[in-house]
Amino acid sequence: QQQAQPSSSSSQQQSAPAQQQATQTPAASSSISGSAVAAYAQQFIGVPYVSGGKTPSGFDCSGFTHYVYAHFGKEIGGWTVPQESAGTQISVSQAQVGDLLFWGARGNTYHVAIYLGGGQYIAAPEPGQSVKIGNISYFQPSFAVHVN
Repeated sequence: QQQAQPSSSSSQQQSAPAQQQATQTPAASSSISGSAVAAYAQQFIGVPYVSGGKTPSGFDCSGFTHYVYAHFGKEIGGWTVPQESAGTQISVSQAQVGDLLFWGARGNTYHVAIYLGGGQYIAAPEPGQSVKIGNISYFQPSFAVHVN
């Protein structure tokens, strides 16, 4: 009667203490922490671009994003177009850390990256390069997807 608690004992007090616990478990039920996605992705800086690559021995852009999200138990699809449907489409200005950024028209995207915040993203860019951090002011994405 006194405290209307959700029927989940792990979400004891949802007000102020929830911010302290947000590092591991976001407020939403089983969503993935964007900061955890971003931190994990950055471990692969320097891995070479390999066309069709889907492992840490070499990634292409969609293989990289697929590998990172699979680490968190989330199947987002193996190439850019299916990855567009991995969540809710939003504008680039609404993107949050861990969201996917896409280049090209929906249904015909040609590049995908993971947003790191502050105008930066991480991606396996192109042949001859390695996984690295880029800036959206130099290579503007078309739209973003918040993975649910």
